[in-house]
Amino acid sequence: KSLADLEKLHTGREGENLFLPTPVGHDNQNKALKSKLFVEKYSETVQYTFLDYLAAGFELNFMVAIDFTASNGNPRLPDSLHYIDPSGRLNAYQKAIYEVGEVLQFYDSDKRFPAWGFGARPIDGPVSHCFNLNGSSNYCEVEGIRGIMMAYTSALFNVSLAGPTLFGHVINRAAMIASQSLANDAKKYFVLLIITDGVITDLQETKDALVKASDLPLSILIVGVGGADFKEMEILDADKGERLESSTGRVASRDIVQFVPFRDVQSKSSTHSDISEMFRIWDYITIDFHFADGPSVVQELLAELPSQFLAYMRSREIKPCS
Repeated sequence: KSLADLEKLHTGREGENLFLPTPVGHDNQNKALKSKLFVEKYSETVQYTFLDYLAAGFELNFMVAIDFTASNGNPRLPDSLHYIDPSGRLNAYQKAIYEVGEVLQFYDSDKRFPAWGFGARPIDGPVSHCFNLNGSSNYCEVEGIRGIMMAYTSALFNVSLAGPTLFGHVINRAAMIASQSLANDAKKYFVLLIITDGVITDLQETKDALVKASDLPLSILIVGVGGADFKEMEILDADKGERLESSTGRVASRDIVQFVPFRDVQSKSSTHSDISEMFRIWDYITIDFHFADGPSVVQELLAELPSQFLAYMRSREIKPCS
């Protein structure tokens, strides 16, 4: 039946006979009446798109957390993942910050981004698993993508790389900001970028934090740099259909994680217009994206963001005009 046929069945209050064919023939006289279909309820609702929300003033607020564990190698040596090349060539951390930040900053009005580091020992202090990248003890925001890049470079010379690799602290910090925004009824959705080189050692604590955060306007993008085994990251990214479960047995209300290994993705420049077009196309089709020159890190990372955003808005019946 077409949608129009079903509407007619509803308005006419008449049922539709359902037959099973008999071996004797195929006309109605030789068919057995199996059952009757009635349409008890018929309603139409507007399915708002990702771009409808952006046009209505909803923002994507960018946040970043950077792995400063010792497994990255001595930042002063060329083989380190944190090495700052005097020639200006960007390392993997800088590329991820720049490529993702350059896109998402267009959807953030004040362009002030919370930025943290984890897994390092600040000067004269214990190992911290969530410290402000700008060195401040009072505020975590920096000005623009340039501010993140400058704070990152400065932090490399002001902290001692340590460990272990823990995600729970930075996820909880991002969740707290998202929760505060939600309490203020702000039109904001938060996107935390975590860049890491290693296997996390607090897998269950991270799962607990993600399950709790799944009820908030928050998505988490994870970029894995270097040659480590990232199998545990695949567990956090629930692309195979199994939602995360906390230590108390609570299941995540939705998937909020997207993980991409940097080494598996061909890196090429992605412009704001490239991603805007991707978001626009996403509103009309639900197939995987394919790019002639291979996907970039940012395209891989942001491919699921519209669906995660809409899953949150629709589950809470938040409309663009509300």
